[in-house]
Formats: sequence, C-alpha cells, structure tokens
Amino acid sequence: MELNFFEIPPVTKSYFLASTCLMILCSLDLVSPFTLYLNWGLVLRHYQLWRLVTCFLFFGNFGLPFFWNAYVLVYYCGSLEETSFSGKAASFLWMIIVSCWMLLGLSYFFGATYFFSGALIDVMTYVWGRRNSAARMHVFFFTVRAPYLPWVLAGMSFLLGWPVKDHILGIAVGHVYWFFEDVYPLMPTSGGLRVFKTPKLLKLAMRERD
Repeated sequence: MELNFFEIPPVTKSYFLASTCLMILCSLDLVSPFTLYLNWGLVLRHYQLWRLVTCFLFFGNFGLPFFWNAYVLVYYCGSLEETSFSGKAASFLWMIIVSCWMLLGLSYFFGATYFFSGALIDVMTYVWGRRNSAARMHVFFFTVRAPYLPWVLAGMSFLLGWPVKDHILGIAVGHVYWFFEDVYPLMPTSGGLRVFKTPKLLKLAMRERD
C-alpha cells in the first residue's frame, strides 16, 4: 500500500498532523517536552490534564526517532484504518481511545511516567498484523509475516539502543484489544458480546453507519 499525504485516512492524518506540530514546537523550543510527558502527580495534584493526551502525541524532536515513528504511523496505521476500518473512522478512533486508557491504566498501577506514543503505534501495528496474518512485509533486508512485525520493530529498537518497554506494553494492549474484539465474540460462551463496541454517540458524531 502506498500513501501520499492527501490519501492518508482522516484519523491517522489528524494524529500525524498533531504529532508533527508538537515536534516542530519542541524543536523550536517554543514548547518543552517536560510539559508533555505523563506524570500522575502533576495530573492529579496540579490538574495538568493535557498530559493525558500529549503523552501519546510526542514522538521526539526533529530527528530519526520522529521520522521512523511517523513512517510506521502513516504506513501501517493508515493501512489499518483504510482496510479493517474502511468507512468506520469512529470505530478506529474508539480503538485508539480504548488503547490509550489501557496504557494509562498500566502506567498508573506500575508507576511509569513517560511518553506512550510509540506504545500506541505498536497497538495499531499489532492489530494490523493480526488482521493481515497472511501478508509478508519487507523490513530492510528480510521478509517477515505480518503478525511478527511488532516484535521485529521491538528488536530493531533494541539494536538501535532505543527503549523496548514501550513495544512490550503496546503489544500487550494490542493483544487484549484484538482478542476481545476479534476472537472472544466468536466464542460460544461470549453470547456475541463485544467488550470494546463503539459507542453509538461517537458513531453519530462522526456519521458512521452501523
């Protein structure tokens, strides 16, 4: 799948633009990254609620980490929105919201205070890989089946000296979403229950049909 800017699906495009704007502002020293990362003490005691959002949007200043994450976001997450969520922008947005809350929950209970932008991309990459299990992806000099792509990206981060914990959290949350959205509703004991069903109000707001 090849995408240019004007072909990027709406939710992915909005995410990309917000992340790019933050990168530019921080690179120009107009905004400090220290005002963006997740810190539960500042959120709960000083009501800096914007951190609950900005911790998912900041990929870093101008440099390789930003451009790598932006590429993965536009290519794989855009592909997920364009195929599995075709005509279902509200459902794709709801997947992102649910994933964010799960990552925030893990952060609160395990005391992590940092950025979750990479982890959120891994969530979408994991779901994309599961829903395109027969696809084979070319990653530099080798080919990998789509379900293993998040693990390959984690391995590449390790080799580059980047943190791997974000990848692990993203893969874990992605598996939870995929299981309860794609596997559990098909089990006889589930009764067709979808734990992460998109709220009707969000569908109405984004003009998505049932």
